[in-house]
Amino acid sequence: MINNLTNRAAQIMLDLITINSPSGQEKRIRGELNERLKELGFKVEIDAKGNLTGYLEATPSLKDKKALLFCAHMDTVPTAVNVRAKLNNNKIESDGTTALGADDKAAIAAFLAAVENIKKENIEHQPIIALFTVEEEIGLEGIKKYDFTSIANIERGYVLDASGEVGTAITSSPGKSDATVIFHGKAAHAGFGPENGISAIMLAARAIDKMELLRVDEETTANIGTIHGGTTTNIVADRCELTLEVRSSTTERINRHLTHFEFCCIKAINDFGGSYQFITRELYQPYFIDEADPTLNHFKTVCANLGINYQPKRTGGGSDANIIRSKGIDVITLAIGYEEAHTLSESIELEQLEKLTALIVALCKPTGEI
Repeated sequence: MINNLTNRAAQIMLDLITINSPSGQEKRIRGELNERLKELGFKVEIDAKGNLTGYLEATPSLKDKKALLFCAHMDTVPTAVNVRAKLNNNKIESDGTTALGADDKAAIAAFLAAVENIKKENIEHQPIIALFTVEEEIGLEGIKKYDFTSIANIERGYVLDASGEVGTAITSSPGKSDATVIFHGKAAHAGFGPENGISAIMLAARAIDKMELLRVDEETTANIGTIHGGTTTNIVADRCELTLEVRSSTTERINRHLTHFEFCCIKAINDFGGSYQFITRELYQPYFIDEADPTLNHFKTVCANLGINYQPKRTGGGSDANIIRSKGIDVITLAIGYEEAHTLSESIELEQLEKLTALIVALCKPTGEI
């Protein structure tokens, strides 16, 4: 199959997706990328968390320019393991038993292919920094541990990690906070003396019944992910645990909805007794990119010169960009062309990979040169 693919990015991607790398198990893919980057002339560093950073010096005429940052994540969802890919109607897809892992190995493949092209064609370029992170899929855990002092002096950057056609830029991303609620009731025999107990599951059910969930408003979503409680049917459950999340366009909206969740818990306790614990954790902050943003405007110009349709887009998910932008670095998240990520139907068209590779080559050139 590889010999029939003319697109270099596709060839690299087919190699990478055969390497299992679910979150927390990125060692093999990191080793592969370490060698590939070194072959391209990058100086490579790996931090204690496992994030990989490659530094490529600028061509001599541009050595005084600031660096360009390209970020993608090495991990995949657990379903993208033991992938068997196939080419079907100029589209790469799995055999239907696993996810494909195009999220985010298509991005890494296109980046490597783009740099190969730059080196082969002797294209002048600014300093290039490749940042390949771990554990993105489980809450951006890799980038949260990253030492940003190691990538100072960035002119602009691109996080290659969004669904949609190449040319799409994410201009707004929500923040996200998780909450764990633990209800404590009172155990009792369910047959001999249930009235002596307080059901923690009833507490959870009463609280959930009062909660605003799913699509709360145009900018806010909320969801209950898991509920666990009880041990057997003949004991009134004395413990029940919920996990929840809230996403919204501002931290204030997130905190307001978390307060609403906790108020529902208080009302349940007032109705039945017992007690609760309410534990929150901020995963990442929201961001909004103004139309005047220089990195966004340069991207629009590059797209226009390549004949790629530029599309601004809001997203309901987070990416490494949420953390990077919170550090004061001007990055935008770009769509890389995959479809139905994380599902058994995940795929990417060869045309999208070709466009992405050409786009990265153009983005590596100095400002104003396409």
